[in-house]
Amino acid sequence: MRSPWLLCASLLVPGAAFAAGGLPATILPEMVMLPSMADGRVFAIARTETTFAQWDACVAAGGCPAVGDDAGWGRGTKPAINVSWNDANSYARWVSSATGRFCRLPSSAEWTFAAHGGNRDPYWWGGTMQPGMASCRGCNPGQPDLGPMPVASFPPNPYGLYDMNGNVAEWTMDCAVRHAGSGCAARATLGGAWTVFALAAQGTAEAPRPPAERNIGTGFRIICDP
Repeated sequence: MRSPWLLCASLLVPGAAFAAGGLPATILPEMVMLPSMADGRVFAIARTETTFAQWDACVAAGGCPAVGDDAGWGRGTKPAINVSWNDANSYARWVSSATGRFCRLPSSAEWTFAAHGGNRDPYWWGGTMQPGMASCRGCNPGQPDLGPMPVASFPPNPYGLYDMNGNVAEWTMDCAVRHAGSGCAARATLGGAWTVFALAAQGTAEAPRPPAERNIGTGFRIICDP
């Protein structure tokens, strides 16, 4: 039997949203269908970074490892941090199992396409960082840079996606640094984090990270087949 999510997804147009598996977005991510890419690819992407509430649901269900220290900043709607590339893939597999639809981390090209929201500027709103648009170091005068903000604390881009600039850098599938022999030494993270200055929070800003690394500035969001 097809899940409610798939039944809903078949009726969506680009920009529409649906909750994975028909469950609340506090448990599984709310997905947004995007317009097709230039090469014809079509996919749905999570409206927000994966939250601790969503991550903890996966841990409770046995689909994800019991990691993800919140560093004392709280859980709930805060983005899940201290999760590795390997951990993020575990979450994608769990959502795939829960919904019956293949989900994964986005490629760098897919992530950047989503982040730009239909334009080619460094940030989806234009060429320079503006106060009140993103969580990054020194980007909001008067606001202390003390950990990530709850997801969706800033305006969404034209595709309805939140925090594609700053808050937490996001894992992608792409290998950024290869070993001399074989295998991947570092995976690409994109978008910058609350820990970096504005230049490193542009939509194309890449930071290679070892796939087993867990840190306070890196999280993720998933994409799924429509």
